[in-house]
Amino acid sequence: MNLFKFIKQYIDDIGGQFTDYDHTKAVVVVPIGKNRFQTVLAIVKPSQLSGKDLAVFTSKVCEFTSTINAREILEENAMFDYSKFMIEDGYLKIEASCPAGNVTEEQVKEMLQEVATMSDKFEMELTGQDVF
Repeated sequence: MNLFKFIKQYIDDIGGQFTDYDHTKAVVVVPIGKNRFQTVLAIVKPSQLSGKDLAVFTSKVCEFTSTINAREILEENAMFDYSKFMIEDGYLKIEASCPAGNVTEEQVKEMLQEVATMSDKFEMELTGQDVF
């Protein structure tokens, strides 16, 4: 499967926006209902463990501050099907990843929706705002 070609078609079909930067990176604006959207970065990069290409979907939740209970966030990880919380560059993010070579179209759809929906949900819970 051509990952970015599929993502573009899927996002076009559901009324989102797709902007590709090169053959390894795209920004996707995913509609999540109630006239709301969430930005997701889609990249393909080599795994640090196996060297295989990974499909990675990431969305910012909020700036990570001392008011965020890290233990509660870690416990929330158990509810995700594909995703996990991560901290990168001072931001709390939600990320899903999988080997790019054998991911199915259905799994890509589910990962994009989960990352977008959960990022928006926790952004509102933690900040009360819609920033990203």
